[in-house]
Amino acid sequence: MNRIGLVVALVVGMAVGASPQASSAIAISKDEQVKVTIGTFFFVQGQVVALEIARADPCPCLCDELLVTGFQVLDAAGTVVYVDETVLYPAPVEGWIGRWDLVSGDGEEVPAGKYTALVGTSIGEFRAELEVAAAGASGGLHSSAQATVCGIGLGVYRLVEEGDAAGVVSLRVGERMLVALPGNPTTGYAWEVEGEPAFLTRLEGVAYRSESELIGAGGTFYFRYEATATGEGELSFAYRRPWEAVPPAQTVSLTVIVR
Repeated sequence: MNRIGLVVALVVGMAVGASPQASSAIAISKDEQVKVTIGTFFFVQGQVVALEIARADPCPCLCDELLVTGFQVLDAAGTVVYVDETVLYPAPVEGWIGRWDLVSGDGEEVPAGKYTALVGTSIGEFRAELEVAAAGASGGLHSSAQATVCGIGLGVYRLVEEGDAAGVVSLRVGERMLVALPGNPTTGYAWEVEGEPAFLTRLEGVAYRSESELIGAGGTFYFRYEATATGEGELSFAYRRPWEAVPPAQTVSLTVIVR
């Protein structure tokens, strides 16, 4: 299918919630590049945004290699406040995960306000509208807006790493969380889920990304969840060799509260 015929392959899922700001939109330019916008997603200073481009399997169309050509963040005036220089672009979409620590290019925390995360790809732009609030703020808009082109869409997550916030994570229904744990499968060890609350739904995605192509290099294991109901419970992981009947080498536990 060529891009002119994409109109029959567009799928839009509107946001959960009553606010009219939570929405999604798709456009195709004259040069056949797509522009997909989703939002708004609410974050608090001190949190970390994670983004990834996911595609349906099996692929319905646009099945050639898909590349991420860059990732940057704009403020409400359209000024670039952050450019990702941690990745050598263009990069294959498989395994790419964008990260924004809610800081500017010089590492300073950005002020509260509205921002746009812009991910460039070989088929066009994917944008996520973000609202950043001051530390300690609660409430606000928590969007689960979705929009895909040929099964290709942008995912927005709250990134959670080992030791974050003393092991307590607060979410709203509809929000997504990406748990990132460092490890090295070449040693035979891997992170496994030990227990997860029923109100969290595990999502598919790349399970591991190596930090380099060097033999024996370590990397990061990823676990994706969507909060589908309110509740409080423990999400736990164990780092072990599956064939060894011994206690795990390491464990991580998070208390997850969904309101």
